[in-house]
Amino acid sequence: MDKTMIIFFALLFIFIIVALIAAVKIFGEQKVKNWLVYAVSLAESELGSGTGQLKLRSVYNMFVLRFPKLSMIITFARFSELVDDALGIMREMLKNDKIANIISKTKEE
Repeated sequence: MDKTMIIFFALLFIFIIVALIAAVKIFGEQKVKNWLVYAVSLAESELGSGTGQLKLRSVYNMFVLRFPKLSMIITFARFSELVDDALGIMREMLKNDKIANIISKTKEE
């Protein structure tokens, strides 16, 4: 193969990687954020308060199982930021008494 073909394939490969990352940023993150609200609520109801790092690891393990390909692209630091966003959404949701009761009932069981 001559140098032109090698350069062409290298540029094509770079373009595909950039397109995949852009697609994840545009389409994947919102889906993950929505799912994270559920996962954080589940971890909160199972593990209770005061177990932040344990809940984070638990949610991360669920994330890796649910989104294996995405977990290879998103760093743990970015994942932690997404979890913080999900926690903010969950806190707002807990202001609704019905939702707060569902979470607390699951804790008691």
